[in-house]
Amino acid sequence: VELRHLQWKCWEDRSDWVGSRGYVLAREGEIQAHGTVVPLSCVNGQQSLKMIYLIDWAADAKAVGSGVTLMKRVAQMADAVVAVGGSDMTQKVLPALGFKTCGEVTKFARPVRPLRRLAGQKLSPRLGAQFARSLLWRLQAPSVRTQGWTASRIAPEQLASAAIRWPHAREGTAFFARTAETTAYFLKCPAAPMEFYSVARDSSSRGCFLLAYAPGQARIADFYIDSQDREDWRILIQLAVSQAMRDPAVAEVVSMASDPVTRQALIDSGFHPRGDSPLRLLAGKGVELPAGQIRFQ
Repeated sequence: VELRHLQWKCWEDRSDWVGSRGYVLAREGEIQAHGTVVPLSCVNGQQSLKMIYLIDWAADAKAVGSGVTLMKRVAQMADAVVAVGGSDMTQKVLPALGFKTCGEVTKFARPVRPLRRLAGQKLSPRLGAQFARSLLWRLQAPSVRTQGWTASRIAPEQLASAAIRWPHAREGTAFFARTAETTAYFLKCPAAPMEFYSVARDSSSRGCFLLAYAPGQARIADFYIDSQDREDWRILIQLAVSQAMRDPAVAEVVSMASDPVTRQALIDSGFHPRGDSPLRLLAGKGVELPAGQIRFQ
């Protein structure tokens, strides 16, 4: 509930959404349900769908159905609603609302400083086992040569003019569009500091990645390279890991993937699966959802 964070999530200007992104359902002056809209643009071939991801979705248990009502009202503002994971209650509610499972999102982790995991924790057999596993994964992580490749940090004021290879569509895979404006918004996040990098080979822009930092953890929140070569994807991930490791507080690097290309890139780079969540979509009336893979990060 920190004001700075709420300001950024709900009221910071965004080029892809007009007005507030925070919504409440109230009755007689009392809030019964709440949700915050994250705007998304899903590109599928020549088709572009306006989608939303609802975060901070919560309802008063005494106001039965209020959360569902809020969701249905907010869903009318877009072509479709995206949902990944959620609580046990959410998992039960979404199919009943008409959400269709369109894929699976896998979380991945790569330990980089296993000893950091022990800081401030009470020693136990379970913690010891986790440390041993992290150490083994750290030792097993492959080394990747990145000669000829560079990752250059781009400041918010440079985004509009810098040479950046933004994600674009490939046949059979839908993705969520990125722009200089939306990336500049993420770089303003007051809760999790973020850094954006342009990746080049021999001075030619080839891709990009976005890092977000949480206590003890760096997250590759977004990554893309304009290539179908597995080695190029592996180099991209290695460049992101190398940048993340420059922060001595980082114990592990994590990311997520929902399509074969990005999953394989993380596995090739020494990341290990740490759980799956269904990717669900709720389509608006008359809206045709993507039929192929959906790349969600």
